Amino acid sequence: MASVALTNQAGASFLHTWILTTADATGDAISFPGASDRTVQFVAATAGSATIILEGSMDDVTYFTLTDGQGNVISFTASGGEMVAENVLFYRPRLSVGGTSADWTVRMLSRSTMR
Repeated sequence: MASVALTNQAGASFLHTWILTTADATGDAISFPGASDRTVQFVAATAGSATIILEGSMDDVTYFTLTDGQGNVISFTASGGEMVAENVLFYRPRLSVGGTSADWTVRMLSRSTMR
């Protein structure tokens, strides 16, 4: 699994960063249930015909594809970004179609609305 880096941001916000490749196609799961505002960005250095998705889980075992505010699955074949509708216990990015020589950077910004 691709490791994740955490960077604290101002205003009770956190930035998680993963690097996914064809050889390392699933990101380590993170858990931030108190952060109800989340936005994800996918940047393809080399898309490599890969499809990248954002998944969520309540038990860190069974994952499902998350959706944006309009109910569309969060799935990209080129660079892009989206807000995340679901509030689950675990989040992870994954190359659902590995492609060839894929190299993606995934960043998820989460902000706690708890006071």
